[in-house]
Order: sequence, then structure tokens, then C-alpha cells
Amino acid sequence: MNRIFIVSFTGNATPQTIKQLASITHDHGGKWLVSKVNFLEELVAGVIKVEIPQENEDLVKDAFCDHEGLLVKFSKAKKHIQNAESIYKLRLDSADRAGIINEISHALDRQNIYILDMDCQRVFVAGGGGVSSSLFTANMTVKVPEDVIIDDVVKDLETLSNGIRVIVES
Repeated sequence: MNRIFIVSFTGNATPQTIKQLASITHDHGGKWLVSKVNFLEELVAGVIKVEIPQENEDLVKDAFCDHEGLLVKFSKAKKHIQNAESIYKLRLDSADRAGIINEISHALDRQNIYILDMDCQRVFVAGGGGVSSSLFTANMTVKVPEDVIIDDVVKDLETLSNGIRVIVES
């Protein structure tokens, strides 16, 4: 019987550390169902949903805990099956401005759209003649209710301001 848990961690680690943890999980019959790992300067923060045979659960959990410099917490989880037809990946590109993430969140919330994942980046662009700007990109995975049409969601997001472009990637 397989067990599912969520491990969250913060602290000092390298990409090699994460690779080792993934390898240990795989070598013991497990897999990472969902993972989000971010490196900020010399620190890492991560959340991973792990499925593992029950007999190997403690071994894999110990592997996470044995890394010095990582603060690790485990939570029980259940297998969650979602309707794939209502899950979309969107990319939103825009000139950056204050409050844009808040506006996106409210626009989606008004239509009862659930944000499963949102990864935002701001890029500074230096232009000719001393003109510079900042570009904003949001990669999102959203769950859309059955009665909402994705093209309407795109149009709604694009009306937040001039120059916003939304692409449905899948």
C-alpha cells in the first residue's frame, strides 16, 4: 500500500541536495507527484507531495531530516484526482506595475477560478536612449469551473490594462 505525504522545507541546500532527495525517493519506489522548489540567494524553500510504498516512508522522511541546515515538516495528504478538462496553464505577459498580482487574483476569484500554481517574474529591460522598463510574466495553472469558458477568462484578464497578453498553453 502506498502512502502520500507533503514535505515542506527551508534552509541551506544546493540543487545537488534536491537531486539526491529525488533519487532516494525514486530508488525506494516513490515519486514526487507535485513539487515546487525555489532558490533565493543561498537558501531554498520547497513543498513536495510524495507517494511512496508504506514500508519505505520512514526511510525517505529520514533522508529529508538528515540534511543539516534544512528545517523540515511533514503533513499527511490524500490522493487528489481533478478533472483534467478544467485545468489550464496560462501565461500572462505585461508591463510591470504595482498591484498587478492583486488584480489578476481578484479577476480570477470573481469567476470562481482556483489558482493551483502561480509563478511570477519581473525582468528589468534597459532600452535605447536611457529608457528602461520592467516586464511582468505570470505562469499559472488554474482550475476553471465547468460553466466558465476559458476564452472569456483570457479576455477578462486582457482587459485589466493595455498591453496585457494572455496565452493558453494547455
